[in-house]
Amino acid sequence: MKIEWLISGSSPDWKEENYQDGGYVYDTFARKILRELYPVSITYLSRGRSESKIKRFVQLGKYLKKNVCINFSGDIVIRDIYSTVFAPFDSNRINIVILHHLDTSGFKYKKYYNLFTKRFFQKILLANKVVVVSEYWKKLLEKKGCSNVEIIYNSFDLSQFEFEQNDLIDFQRKLHIPRGKPIIYLGNARPEKGYIEAFKVLKNIDAAFITTGKNSISLPIFHYYLSYRDYLRLLKISSIVITMSTFNEGWCRTSIEAMLCGTPVIGSGKGGMKELLEKGGQLICDDFGKLNLLVADLLNNRRKIEEMKINGKGFASNFTIDYFKKKWLALISKLSV
Repeated sequence: MKIEWLISGSSPDWKEENYQDGGYVYDTFARKILRELYPVSITYLSRGRSESKIKRFVQLGKYLKKNVCINFSGDIVIRDIYSTVFAPFDSNRINIVILHHLDTSGFKYKKYYNLFTKRFFQKILLANKVVVVSEYWKKLLEKKGCSNVEIIYNSFDLSQFEFEQNDLIDFQRKLHIPRGKPIIYLGNARPEKGYIEAFKVLKNIDAAFITTGKNSISLPIFHYYLSYRDYLRLLKISSIVITMSTFNEGWCRTSIEAMLCGTPVIGSGKGGMKELLEKGGQLICDDFGKLNLLVADLLNNRRKIEEMKINGKGFASNFTIDYFKKKWLALISKLSV
């Protein structure tokens, strides 16, 4: 039984700096697990990322041609959302679609996005199984008439969330993060993550505000581009992690990583994030105007902080590599019978 994985966006080559792209991490883990039992090949359908409009148009044409003319080599074909929309379905093969979330950020014109999503909802009806990462997306697809949806949540290596106190002290000193005041992590510095709006309403709180990621920022706060291990150290030393995404998240790995570090989370609850914040006993803020009061109250409520730490860690600890492995191998085994 050979598995073929269609990839349309990011390069399939694993790089540690891609850890804040949740879908990328998820897919990489899944391929690694499946390769233990099955031959897994990758068909890379690059969309191209040229800054020139003319070159992008040419790249789009080549991308569409690759999809239309694809010669499948796998008995099982696993697809992302783009190859689901643009590549044909071979009924002689088992087709699995993975949906992390429907991201609108790559579409400048709403009418194109509407056509894309309409086509996606039509094409998933041809799949043998659609894998999603939260209850939110399962319910949405079922409303669209898709009855073959299965949730397989993100997973984590729990051993990575063990820390030595001296190591954390050295880390904070190395980054010149002041001691003696709260540390508030505002998330990955991408506009859709809501970090700018969050800082604007929180800036009068006497705290060290931090963002991470590749993007440069103009806010008067700390900003770092960290390895995954250092990113986890940052979550661990933070007083509160803010995940005020303004789009419908697939799930939000940052929120779970913070819970595994024993750090309270306040998030927007957009998309699949709501499920994990509610089940993990964290706080949901559906309005930036309410965020300042929620953060200020939590910083002054030691009992609530401890309660959130315990509840969050207890919930997040369910999402192990072993869970992920069992779910994916069971799915492939069931479909290939």
